[in-house]
Amino acid sequence: MEPLTAVTIFSSLCTFLLSHKADIATKVIASATYDGLKKVLDFSSLKSKISKFFKKDEDAEKFLEKICNSESKNSAKPHRDVEDSFEEISSEKFNDELYDEIKKWIEENQGQISNVSKMEFKNEGGFNIGVQNAGKAIYNIHGDYKPKKD
Repeated sequence: MEPLTAVTIFSSLCTFLLSHKADIATKVIASATYDGLKKVLDFSSLKSKISKFFKKDEDAEKFLEKICNSESKNSAKPHRDVEDSFEEISSEKFNDELYDEIKKWIEENQGQISNVSKMEFKNEGGFNIGVQNAGKAIYNIHGDYKPKKD
């Protein structure tokens, strides 16, 4: 049985736009945080494309962080999650051009997004997830995970 993983807005958007071309990668994306994804995906070009929709540069960064970390409420219609996230951060009315810019960036970077399944996470205090390729659930935990006691 495959473990349940919350689907993030970004992974939902990638799955929707790439029509399962990057299916394994989007599952990895769903379990990765924005900080982890920044190590393997270059969000700088996306940030520069969407900055014009925000009053402050920091808001564009907050938006990217939100869509990469927040659970998708509308995975069949990720446009709604993008719209809600934008309006929450900017307090402005949503502009469909923002979605178009994100869509274009995902399509331009689909090769890079597909390769996310090969990314490697390292956590010195916990467990490591190495390079993985599979058609089903992946279980690859090395070492013991012992949470720190307060």
